[in-house]
Amino acid sequence: MQRLEIENKAEMQTLIKEYFKNNDEARFVHRLHGILLVLENQDATCDSIGNMFGNSPRTVSNWIKKVNSTGSLESLRDKKKPGRTSRLSNEQLGEIKMALQKAPEESGVSANIWDGKSLSWYIESKYQIALKVRRCQEMFHELGFSLKRARPVVSKGSALKKEESKKNSWKR
Repeated sequence: MQRLEIENKAEMQTLIKEYFKNNDEARFVHRLHGILLVLENQDATCDSIGNMFGNSPRTVSNWIKKVNSTGSLESLRDKKKPGRTSRLSNEQLGEIKMALQKAPEESGVSANIWDGKSLSWYIESKYQIALKVRRCQEMFHELGFSLKRARPVVSKGSALKKEESKKNSWKR
């Protein structure tokens, strides 16, 4: 039987490593595969398995020690990484989203448009929670809003010349 070759080896290897890096379940299966190779092949060392998998020998050694100390393969799973808890509840975020869909004046904010500064002031006045302007700008994106800016319009001038100067003008 003829030996099969994978085309674009380097590209495929990079894609597989990225998949293992970004997927928790794939990392668990990757570790299980390493342990299985240690179990199946008595001549295998942490160096050889590490080279085969693209990991350091210390990493493979740590997997083996973890399985030996706990007696369970589940110890190879990544732990939950909860991160910092939000200072705003889901209910408050829903209320903020509803307020952002209206004009700022309707919510008691003296601004023409919603921006990070006006949202920060609104949250502090309504919920007594101080958030920085940058965090409020990020919150717009998280709530599904996008930044829209006014485009300058020349007050005087020929409409024909304006049309000709446009980037995607059909007359060019």
